[in-house]
Amino acid sequence: MLEVSICVAPSLTSSELPLHEQERLFFVRSTGLLDTKASEAFDRLTRLAASLLQVPMAAISIVDESRQWFKSRVGIDEAETARSDSFCTHTIETSSVLVVEDALLDPRFADNRMVTGAPGIRFYAGVPLQLPSGHTLGSLCVIDTRPRKFSQQQIALLRDFAAMVMAQIDLHQMAGRVNEVTRLPNRAQLADDLAAACLATPGRPATLMLLEVMSNTQLQSAVRAVGIRPLEVALRSIATILMAALPPDVDLYHVGETRFAVIYDAGSSSGEEDIATALLSRMSKPFVTEGGITVQLAMHAGLVHFHHTQAEIADVLRMATTALYQAEAEQRPWARYSAEFDMPHRRAFALLRAIPASLANGEFRLVYQPKLNLHTARISGVEALARWRHPQFGEVSPAEFIDLMERTTLIHDFTEWVLHKALEQLSIWRARGLDLTIAVNVSSRNLEHPMFLHMLRNACALHGVHPKSLRLECTENAVMTGTRTATTLAAVRAMDICISLDDFGVGYSNLSCLHSLPVEILKLDQSLIKPIANDERAFTLIQSLISMGHALGYQMLAEGVETAEVLDLLKHHGCDAAQGYYISRPLEADAIPEFLKASRGPHVDGMP
Repeated sequence: MLEVSICVAPSLTSSELPLHEQERLFFVRSTGLLDTKASEAFDRLTRLAASLLQVPMAAISIVDESRQWFKSRVGIDEAETARSDSFCTHTIETSSVLVVEDALLDPRFADNRMVTGAPGIRFYAGVPLQLPSGHTLGSLCVIDTRPRKFSQQQIALLRDFAAMVMAQIDLHQMAGRVNEVTRLPNRAQLADDLAAACLATPGRPATLMLLEVMSNTQLQSAVRAVGIRPLEVALRSIATILMAALPPDVDLYHVGETRFAVIYDAGSSSGEEDIATALLSRMSKPFVTEGGITVQLAMHAGLVHFHHTQAEIADVLRMATTALYQAEAEQRPWARYSAEFDMPHRRAFALLRAIPASLANGEFRLVYQPKLNLHTARISGVEALARWRHPQFGEVSPAEFIDLMERTTLIHDFTEWVLHKALEQLSIWRARGLDLTIAVNVSSRNLEHPMFLHMLRNACALHGVHPKSLRLECTENAVMTGTRTATTLAAVRAMDICISLDDFGVGYSNLSCLHSLPVEILKLDQSLIKPIANDERAFTLIQSLISMGHALGYQMLAEGVETAEVLDLLKHHGCDAAQGYYISRPLEADAIPEFLKASRGPHVDGMP
């Protein structure tokens, strides 16, 4: 006589589920099996089970909150069924094999739609699939459309198949949760262990320490010098030394190429620091790897104290990384997480996340700073400058948000937005009789993008602006980054777009490269311009740069002009154009016509 435990799962919302069921669902989902693709390794087991036990149907069932999903199935059409229809829901509530010899005679299943309808289940036998945590994932089951007996030998065989299924599940999890080089648990396993700790010991204090054993520069140098194999040998040696140096109850993880993590229960601050100091001290000593390579490390560590709560573990790895970066930046062996040090990074991340939406909803705008032709005393053009009023952070400096965007592909969308807005505004001014040029800043990443030239042509055509009215301003660093940049600049110049070299005098100042680039205007950096009225050497330098630029065929534009004296000096010594607060602060678009009227109107004469 077979013993069967009966426990019908009630229909409850997630918040109403019993704690043990919430825990079970957590572990079910942490396996990463739900809704994955079919696997021959699992399908082979279900086919074999169906064949040896002589049944038309077999399945590996995973019981989720409101459904059962089949990781593998033989003879079953549906990929999943409602949990309320599931025989396996009963199986997971017992540690024994559930055998239903005739479902029509069993009051639990007689009215089940899978009995009364397709596939017409009459016989069912299922073995619970139990995880190492003790929680049940689902079942391996065999099904027939006719009643039948199930012998002890067949039950034993089904149990063996279930054990093989669990072994395959373990392999599946191991493959995604172990570092291939050191065989240590990886970052995914660390995240799982942290989440599991919240359930097992909620609120318990702990410390996470990240150890960087080699900087990116050192890593690249090592790979170039000895290749990847010796480096992997060195990493295995490092892992062995770290494990030997740690207490036996402390877990070690390999979470990055050369980054390890340690979690331990938090005692006193001195205890945490002692562990960090001991590890760093041990690893600072030279050692010889299995391959005979002597390794000398300069390690850094980042520590963060946290509690086993969902709110804290969600951010703990990022905070430990911030502490690690702080240690590296300050050239200290280790650093504890500091909210003050972290604040700029959190702000930068928040700003980056906000940029796409801000571009779409009008938080960005352009202002325009007039440029004065010093030969005619007329305004000849404007420079388009971006401004951003963030709803949380207020006015964000262009130096900040442009620097952030240049680290990502967002700079392409941003430059395209600026270009279209600027040319749209120029076409409006042209329609009002204001014959101006407009300058737009572009970065090295823009110049290297394969679609940049297409974007330029499209924007000019869309807004009916002749390319000759457009100026592109690039920094020295941007125009000297590579062959693609030089090719792009040549194509830009061929379109009749004028190229201005921004911040001239503070970058590479590589004249041997400069003369080969299609640059027409050299824009003298404001740091060189501001002191010329009071600093003779600064004035002499500017004189020399203006003379040299003219001798090489460039037009010279000075930025950062803030006094009449500086403007007079520049004009007297032949500078071609100027911009700065003395001439005009950046203006909103609708203020430009009135400013031009007060300045005796624009005058286009080929100057910047």
